[in-house]
Amino acid sequence: MRTVKLFLITALIVAASPALAGRGSSPGAISSAINSGSVDAIQAELERSEHLVCPSCVKMVRPLLDHPDRRVRQVAAWWLGRRGLQNDLYDTMNARLLGNDPVAARNAADVLGGLRLRLALQPLGKLLVDGSRSAEARGAAARALGAIGDPAALPSLSKALEAPEASVRAAALESLRGLRNFQEPGLAVPLLSDADEEVRVQAIYTLGASRSRVMASGGETAVRALAAVLTGDPSARVRKKAAWALGEIGAPVGLAGPALSQAASQDPDSLVRSLASAAQGRLAR
Repeated sequence: MRTVKLFLITALIVAASPALAGRGSSPGAISSAINSGSVDAIQAELERSEHLVCPSCVKMVRPLLDHPDRRVRQVAAWWLGRRGLQNDLYDTMNARLLGNDPVAARNAADVLGGLRLRLALQPLGKLLVDGSRSAEARGAAARALGAIGDPAALPSLSKALEAPEASVRAAALESLRGLRNFQEPGLAVPLLSDADEEVRVQAIYTLGASRSRVMASGGETAVRALAAVLTGDPSARVRKKAAWALGEIGAPVGLAGPALSQAASQDPDSLVRSLASAAQGRLAR
């Protein structure tokens, strides 16, 4: 009987937990989280205070828009947006995007991404493709466009794939995956041979995340390129992702089978061998 009672109590607690999401915070708890300096604590408390009625808390949260950590900037933007401040924040952040302070522009891009305002597509896209601006600000603009997710950002993100800075190219690849109904994974193929490891990883992720859409849009070139990466890239990290991606997209066995078989038996990295072996069972036959 005791076991049954404990089970029922646990079940009631678990069932009640979702109802507490966004509730239960207080001005003091927000202040304590901010003063702690902990990114996790600030994030958790702002999320918990989603429905808290506290006009005075706005003054505490607004400075977080310039917090050193991007995660805090974004959650602060979301929190303030929930209080009907989207238009005010848009005007302020748009002005920052146009200014000469690279840190202010970076922070503004993160805030606009956190707000997910379609209105911000044009100024963010303009910043992204402006080669005279800092790479950090342009990378933030790329991430913001991905967070908003509107397909209208595709031209700007596509152009950013040719940016001279690897960080901007990687951010643009990552953000392509965030666009709704993204149908052009082939854009990532040329970057599979990029000199920067992180760019190659993001290119592979973009192809793998597109799954069957890769094969629906002239995927033979993408598969051959991934197979070449799997058997020839010097980075084990990159080769792991290539093996995973070939399985995710269901590549034809005739195209990807030989490379996966070679990697499964000969790659010097045990995890690459394991992932290649697993991917073999997911190929299209």
